Amino acid sequence: MNDVIDFRFRPIGSQSWNRETTFHYLNRMQLEPTPSFEHQSVDLMFEEMDRAGIAVGVIGVPGPTGIRGLDPVGGDAISELIEQHPQRFIAFGSVEPSDIKSATESIKQMGDAGVKGVTIDPSTAQVHRQFHDLALYPLYEEAAQQGMLVTTTQSCLLGPYMEDCRPEYVDRVATDIPDLKIVIQHGGWPYVSEAIGVLYKQPNVFMVPGQYIHYDFPGSADYVAALKRQCSEQIIFGSVYPNCGPLEDLRSIISSWSLPPEIERRYLRENAASLLNL
Repeated sequence: MNDVIDFRFRPIGSQSWNRETTFHYLNRMQLEPTPSFEHQSVDLMFEEMDRAGIAVGVIGVPGPTGIRGLDPVGGDAISELIEQHPQRFIAFGSVEPSDIKSATESIKQMGDAGVKGVTIDPSTAQVHRQFHDLALYPLYEEAAQQGMLVTTTQSCLLGPYMEDCRPEYVDRVATDIPDLKIVIQHGGWPYVSEAIGVLYKQPNVFMVPGQYIHYDFPGSADYVAALKRQCSEQIIFGSVYPNCGPLEDLRSIISSWSLPPEIERRYLRENAASLLNL
């Protein structure tokens, strides 16, 4: 396959974590950084994408935050790169949801401009809230009205507290606003079974497990089992570049799962393509 959609990609020049924190977690996962990240080379990045068959990278980073280690730099910082390679990247917007009125207006403006999705991470905002806080519902309702996806990052690395990443918060919003499509980045880890349960219950919820499915975390096999059967149309590939090993290695890891060809294609492209209306 050479038409893979990578649903969690931060090109050179953008980031979620600062460089020091990125190297810290690569070390924790016993991974070497990709050469392109190590040398901050856009040319190497495209070469690595091509060798891994990645045709499109979806760019989504959190809004401004003071959480330790996070230093979000989004699509605005690399607008020239995106303009030069419009077929290679899809940039989502992001909002800092502390000011509800301002964030809602920003989402409306994004929708009017044709932006396909928006990242909303309320637990890392200046005003700490959890995803299901009723105060945030105007943001979700506006996104649904604009036909935009909402992505939110849920894992122990965000927060700042473990209780902030519980998948049942997404279940509440998905139940109350069934027209809204929600993507759980980081797969809700370590609440793996609960996150899979939300997908099984909610047809409007999707998941990008990222490193937590690829690198032998506790629960990785459960994500793969759900991909093979119950949630084959809702689990989506994301490399989490640059928080990953070599992109080519990811293709080898995925091949080792022995997925039926149609399931592997769903994971690597079709689920994302359907969600993005490509």
